Amino acid sequence: MPNPALPEGFVPQIQGYGIGAPGGVVATQVAGGAPRYALDYDRGPQAFQVTLILGPEEFTIWTVWFFHIIKKGAITFDMPLDSGFGVQTHACNIIPGSYSAVRVSGPLTSVSFVVSAESRVYDLTAADAQSYIDLWNQYGADYDDMLDRLAIFANIDLNAVGL
Repeated sequence: MPNPALPEGFVPQIQGYGIGAPGGVVATQVAGGAPRYALDYDRGPQAFQVTLILGPEEFTIWTVWFFHIIKKGAITFDMPLDSGFGVQTHACNIIPGSYSAVRVSGPLTSVSFVVSAESRVYDLTAADAQSYIDLWNQYGADYDDMLDRLAIFANIDLNAVGL
């Protein structure tokens, strides 16, 4: 069964949006020397600070969804987040104790909470990651423009000449 999704039109606000450290790295203190660092585990979730600004009707829908559909964040749900690759759907859980709702301006309510979600960077292979770095080293900030132009060449220009 698919995860429940954030109600339509509910979009996390950029203001108040933050991402916590991924964890998984440990340091052991060494007497008289620099600490030793090691990877304890790879992957794993990060904490994302989320804020929603909701009107009265939206806050009603949110409250119903929060309490009855995702059981106060205990049930995993899908939500659009930006974990470094633009806004994409992530499977999330609300971290207990992080939820708050505050009236901010007349009828508007600011709903804030922290979700635990795994970054989409783990969708990449090691070779994919190296390709990103190689493209950046070759083209700098223009690497995205180069990829866009390459897609046009491969999908439009070559079709126009019949290849």
